Amino acid sequence: MKPWAPRSLTVRLAVLFALATLLTFTLVGSYLYYSLARQLESHDDQELLGKVALMQHLVGKAGSVQAIRDDPHLFMDAALGHNDLLLILRSADGAPLLDTQPAAGNLPALPLSAIDQTPDQQSRKNLRTSAGMPVRATALWGKIDRSGEQVQIIVAHNVSDSVAMLDSYRSQIVGAAVCGALLSALLGYVLVRRGLRPTRLIARQAHSITAQRLDRGLDVASAPYELQQLVLAFNSMLDRLHDSFQRLSQFSADLAHDLRTPINNLMVQTQVALAQPRNVEEYQGLLVSNVEEYERLARMLDNMLFLARADNAHVAVAREQLDCHQELQRIADYFEGVAEDGGVRLSIAASGNMLADPMLLRRAIGNLVANAIRYTAPGQVVRMEASQQPHSTCITISNPGPQIAEAAIPRLFDRFYRADPARSDSASSAGLGLAIVQSIMKLHGGQVELSRSADHMTVFTLNFPKPPDV
Repeated sequence: MKPWAPRSLTVRLAVLFALATLLTFTLVGSYLYYSLARQLESHDDQELLGKVALMQHLVGKAGSVQAIRDDPHLFMDAALGHNDLLLILRSADGAPLLDTQPAAGNLPALPLSAIDQTPDQQSRKNLRTSAGMPVRATALWGKIDRSGEQVQIIVAHNVSDSVAMLDSYRSQIVGAAVCGALLSALLGYVLVRRGLRPTRLIARQAHSITAQRLDRGLDVASAPYELQQLVLAFNSMLDRLHDSFQRLSQFSADLAHDLRTPINNLMVQTQVALAQPRNVEEYQGLLVSNVEEYERLARMLDNMLFLARADNAHVAVAREQLDCHQELQRIADYFEGVAEDGGVRLSIAASGNMLADPMLLRRAIGNLVANAIRYTAPGQVVRMEASQQPHSTCITISNPGPQIAEAAIPRLFDRFYRADPARSDSASSAGLGLAIVQSIMKLHGGQVELSRSADHMTVFTLNFPKPPDV
């Protein structure tokens, strides 16, 4: 914002109203001023041309140039009663013959129109005499019919009254424009302030919203139509904030709960060991148990650090062209021992290539396969499949495990959330695996979906978008 710009929207609109009114009055006043000036000039020209025609006629009837010099009364009688008319006659060589108002002063040189030619617009000039009198003047040649001599005829009309009228009219226009602008600014300020009253009501409603009352949105019905979209957007933002606060509160509670279990285990085991002297084997067993808890805490902190970096786009994605079957086979080989211990078999059906970060891809699929093995009964099969779609590569991990409740699906990818409460204290899972999968898919611009197939298989689908040029 410019330093001189008013910060108040009401003042700014009032100033804009004033400027718009001033501009309108100025344009309209200028149009009226120039229209009046043209009308007055046209009136002066009609009178001027009438006198020019009369002077041409009188010059033509005169006997000679000397006769005009000796007896100019005929011409003076023609100008009698016209105090605003200046008539100057000169011989062909410029010698003065007649000047009806010598006190008005001399006129500047004027172009002379031809004999018997009506002075055109270019030959009629607005001038000032040497005495400062404003005039509308024209000059032409006249011819004496009897002797054939030529005479310079100069006719001027005093336009002092017209000039004074235009000056007064211009002053009135300026005064009206300034007064109109001030009145418009005052009325604009009052009307805009009254019109913006709903915004002040909305501001008071917004002030009443606190972190504990984020579910209380603004009243859309009381807002003007022009502000309803803004109010709806604000309410949507409040809903997102409310949901984020709830998730943050739940995250804090879940984090405290999951950290408490290994810390309690470490503390209780250590206290029991210190309660009385132990042999070396017992101390070694305690240290081995503590190392397991430390490893669990380290995995949890590592996962939380990854999620935090992914949320802030601090994880670099190095995409490479990967063979889908080869990547799934690599993951199957890694989990082969775990699957055999659980009596679960892994099957692969994949073809084609995909563009992804190999480390992040293996981590996402590995989390899904680990969950699938954990919840698959012995003797069942976990399927790992990859297929090519027109705009994406789809990787699916499906297993015949227990059905996930519909109410749990929206929160399934939340951090520390477990769909099975009975396993909430399991040391094998911290509830971050699916959240990591979702973050990895967002880093790739894709998405993860959960569905239930017709044969009661739980299916996780990873959609990796293809680049436009692929």
